[in-house]
Amino acid sequence: MQRLFENGLSLKTQIIGLILLFAVLSFFARLVVSINTTKEYMQDQMGSHAQDTATSLGLSIAPYLDENNHIIAETMISAIFDAGYYASIELKDNTGKVLISRTNPTTIATVPTWFLEYFPLLAPTRESQIHNGWQHAGAIYVTSHLGVSYQKLWQHSVDNFYAALITLLICLGVALIILQAVLEPLKKIARQAKLVTQKQFTLYDEQPFTKELRTVTLATNNMVRNLQKTFSTLTQQTQRLTAEVYLDELTKLGNRRAFENHYLARCRDVTNDAPLTLFLITLPSLHNMNSTLNYQSGDCYINEAKKIIEEAFYHVNDCKIFRISGGSFIVTSPLEHGMLNDKKTQLLKLFSQPCKNNYLNGFANLSFQTIYAPAELSSVLSALDTAATFSTKTNNNPNDSTKFSVQQWKTIIHSILETGDISYTMQPILNTSNSQPYYFEVFAKFNYQNKTLNNGHLFAMAERLGLTVELDKQLIRNFTMIKTLYPERLFALNLSHGSIYDADFLGWLKLYAHTNPCIKHNLLFEISETALLHNVEAAANSICLFRSLGISVCIEHFGTSLTSFKYLQGLDIECVKLDGSFVQDLTDNVQSQFFINTVNTICHGFGIKVLTCLIEDTNTLKILHQLGCDGLQGRAVQAPTKITEEQASFSFDFPPNTLNLLN
Repeated sequence: MQRLFENGLSLKTQIIGLILLFAVLSFFARLVVSINTTKEYMQDQMGSHAQDTATSLGLSIAPYLDENNHIIAETMISAIFDAGYYASIELKDNTGKVLISRTNPTTIATVPTWFLEYFPLLAPTRESQIHNGWQHAGAIYVTSHLGVSYQKLWQHSVDNFYAALITLLICLGVALIILQAVLEPLKKIARQAKLVTQKQFTLYDEQPFTKELRTVTLATNNMVRNLQKTFSTLTQQTQRLTAEVYLDELTKLGNRRAFENHYLARCRDVTNDAPLTLFLITLPSLHNMNSTLNYQSGDCYINEAKKIIEEAFYHVNDCKIFRISGGSFIVTSPLEHGMLNDKKTQLLKLFSQPCKNNYLNGFANLSFQTIYAPAELSSVLSALDTAATFSTKTNNNPNDSTKFSVQQWKTIIHSILETGDISYTMQPILNTSNSQPYYFEVFAKFNYQNKTLNNGHLFAMAERLGLTVELDKQLIRNFTMIKTLYPERLFALNLSHGSIYDADFLGWLKLYAHTNPCIKHNLLFEISETALLHNVEAAANSICLFRSLGISVCIEHFGTSLTSFKYLQGLDIECVKLDGSFVQDLTDNVQSQFFINTVNTICHGFGIKVLTCLIEDTNTLKILHQLGCDGLQGRAVQAPTKITEEQASFSFDFPPNTLNLLN
């Protein structure tokens, strides 16, 4: 019942219920009134009939009341009584003595007992005085029999019931047809409103016949048009700002500012277990081509190099490509260089294919470096540039092999799938509206032989071996045991690219959710924007499945694609999390502040919450709160903490200095 009140009843159901209630009440009221009216009529008829019989019989037997003719009177009374319409007939003399008496049993076999109880008839008795000349000779008493009256009343009630029932059904059928026609436009309006909440703008041009509904339809269409216009205007404005600030005009890749923000966001968390590899690709023949041919040829040269780089790194997850200057490209990857040997080989092979006659100094130079600790960007770029100057094939890292072979990785992954050796840390997102945790992002750490593995390397090899989906399944299975301890806490898990589009995973999740209902409440999946843009339509279908299971969705690394936000239209998501690169220089970059403010305006218009991450200082935290972000995450808010199955519960309070900044 509580769930019924929460979800509400449709207008159609309420109207149909009301019509049925009135129809049933009217049906039974009419039936009862009709039966009672007929009953009163039958009661009067029996009284009238008994009186007429008594009067007629009294006059007929008056001359035969003496002892000699007594048999004639008795014969006349018996003849009348045998007709069967009387319960009793009695003849009494003037002293009250019964001279003649005839009676019939009162049982009525053809009428149900309940009908006799609810609609009782009283058998009327009528009398007629008998006179012999001027002398009072006696009286005759006639009592009507109830059997015939009850039979007629019962038959009338049955006929009236079926007639009223047929009329009721016909009227209800006609009413439902009319109601369906009237409410169909309203159903379309409700569907249109629901689609708007799902970020889909649909117009209904068909105008309903009902005047009031026509007005509502026109108003709803105008509202949807205005929302769509506002969204289009804001997305165009954001796209233009993004292009001016973060995009290279020729290649549409991220420019140097975008690269610097991205590097600063990633560099702070670089460790031996989470390295960052940078590839520098330079075009040594660009200056010669621009001076000897024309700038158009140079632009073609740059775009050809861009195409080769994108082709080589297409299947590398979380890989970013930037053009930082005229003939220089930077590629970043969370994998160490040893894991990217095949990409280096592929690049060198592709660079050697273009016709050498057009590129006097070679097509491209390649250098790379993996950093395992935070480093100044200038020193990293200087080392990359020096290495590129000497040789395109120089390995400027001492170790050019991965820690494990492919076969060893296969063994490791299967071991994790069998043992489920996964540990978890969590970090809260501060809800700026109530200073409480919005949700807790869960970070999984996969362990092998008591050592924590690099997640980037693990999932890269799992994808290569076709085991990414199995890792995600194991991660969810393990986390379910923790989730049961905290059913009221909202947790977020990161879902890999492969699982979003894998039919086997989606089917497994649907079945697993039904057998483990704890994950159907207070669970959220974080999906990378890069993974979502791989196939927006298919991702939208997967998101619909997640929502049908009660699992919310957040798009993380939002804005890194540096494209239009129009793909948000039609996605039923809960929130977006801006990429950390947008907050790195926020205190000094007015354009970044304007960008985040515009994103807030667009997403809030859709009912989508905007979250930010990698907040490392209180000034940035305060600015983001002033810009209207709904959630804040980072070490300036709260550092990640470990969570285990052994904990019976955990309480959480944000540091007072953090809350003071928001008040």
